Amino acid sequence: MKKILLLTDFSKNSINAMNYGLQLFQNEYCDFFVLNVQSSLSYATDDLMASRPRESLYEVLIAENKQRLTSIVEGLKLNANERLHRFKSIVDYDLFIDAIKQTIKKENIDFVVMGTNGASNLREAIMGSNALKVLRFINCNTLVIPEGYQYKKPKRFLLALDVDDYADHKTVFDITELIQKLDANINVVRIVSTNENVQSKIQLDKDLLLELIHENKFTYRTVSNIPLSHILVDEELAQDA
Repeated sequence: MKKILLLTDFSKNSINAMNYGLQLFQNEYCDFFVLNVQSSLSYATDDLMASRPRESLYEVLIAENKQRLTSIVEGLKLNANERLHRFKSIVDYDLFIDAIKQTIKKENIDFVVMGTNGASNLREAIMGSNALKVLRFINCNTLVIPEGYQYKKPKRFLLALDVDDYADHKTVFDITELIQKLDANINVVRIVSTNENVQSKIQLDKDLLLELIHENKFTYRTVSNIPLSHILVDEELAQDA
């Protein structure tokens, strides 16, 4: 069973991303953990004044968000696979990244899904600050859905392996597993250094990939002295052509 962490700040982008995640894993048994983080840096004196004698400050701070999150989860259930999907809502009053790390560890999360207001065109994309923080500081497979991007079954994936990446990493296993279930193809691009034994690395990559996916389902090429961002743009241009 997959364990998916859905991040929401109640924005339209985050709700769209969560629904994308539901459709992507439509036919898999999944536990979805819907997390809203209220930053501990946003505390104000008014919050304390609003508390009743027997309420803890923590309960006051998250009460409104809990109600909003409950409403959002009920909406997600309408688009979910009732037979395969279960939901748990979580409101945390903490630093954004700390709350995500704690939830991933506690619930053994496999994937994180979140939205961003960056443009879907990679040449113009500007990631939101929260998305960048997650990508930089969270060690978990993360799916970032651009603003307004509607779900359609993926037909092709890009797997970019940097100089120090390994083809037998857990992320690669997870991606190839997803590709097989979606019956999609994958383009593998390996960035190589000019001062290494390239042929042995290429052979190792291909041997590992063939253990995970049928040879007709992937292409493989190497590049050198090209930044990862340029590879992403080149692949997007190839798809647009």
